[in-house]
Amino acid sequence: MRMLVTGAGGFIGGVLCRELLRSGHEVGALVRRAGSSPPGTRELVADLSDGRRLNEALSGERPDCVIHLAAEIASQRSRRKVREVNVAGTARLLEACLALAGPDPAAGPRVVFSSTVVTGDAHGALLTEDLPLPVETPYGRSKQDGERLILQAGLPAIVIRPSHVYGPGGWYANDLIPRLRQPGRFAVVGNGENLWDVVHVDDVASALVRAAERAPAGSIYHVVDDEPVTFYEFMALTAEALGVGRPRRIPAAIARVVAGRNAVAAVVRSARSSNAKIRRELGWEARFPSARDGIADAVVRLTGR
Repeated sequence: MRMLVTGAGGFIGGVLCRELLRSGHEVGALVRRAGSSPPGTRELVADLSDGRRLNEALSGERPDCVIHLAAEIASQRSRRKVREVNVAGTARLLEACLALAGPDPAAGPRVVFSSTVVTGDAHGALLTEDLPLPVETPYGRSKQDGERLILQAGLPAIVIRPSHVYGPGGWYANDLIPRLRQPGRFAVVGNGENLWDVVHVDDVASALVRAAERAPAGSIYHVVDDEPVTFYEFMALTAEALGVGRPRRIPAAIARVVAGRNAVAAVVRSARSSNAKIRRELGWEARFPSARDGIADAVVRLTGR
């Protein structure tokens, strides 16, 4: 298939493009900065804020499937920017896809939207695709609004909802690992006993490929490890793999002053997510079924130890 990946230069995007290429697909990489596309892809420079450029890029590329990853993340403090990128930007991308479809939206490219289950505190509840998510943060609301736009556009669309995505890159490599290695022990926000639904980036990429290739239009899937883990255990397992001391704890109120309310809300939420539907319908299996497995892989790939 002829694929187009938005946000191809990001953490998930780079892994996804490699997986698509390994699976025999042609891959166009939509990036904001020239030279930031993954090796082996066709680079298209465009921004979600520029509807004209998006139309030009898609009309020239004419993809069979668009995998939409580009987004502002949960730690972004500007609500306006989150809405502009995650909602208005998604709407512009859909307009470009619909322009390819002509009078029949169903004839347009498949659209696979990378959403999230990290939208609010479920207080430890099991999150499944047939129940509404607790939505409390600007980021969570923007992703839910993006889902509605995608599913109501009339295009053959699928929604993938990863949980907290970790692995050898992104926030895990660029923020968490350096902070754990700094002098003094890393601090976990709150008591750390909240359940964290996590997933390795390689498993997110494989789920996105399966969705692009075979998921029925209108489907929603949660993508998460097989086994739940507490927030504290996840951080402690990473510290153990690095050979540093276990984290200490700090009150959430103090962390909100430093990191902001929305970033803290994302880490202190407590939820489990079920991957039963994607396993049953698409035959997806996690390469790293538990955080212990995935953390060991990520740390080895980052440090060589």
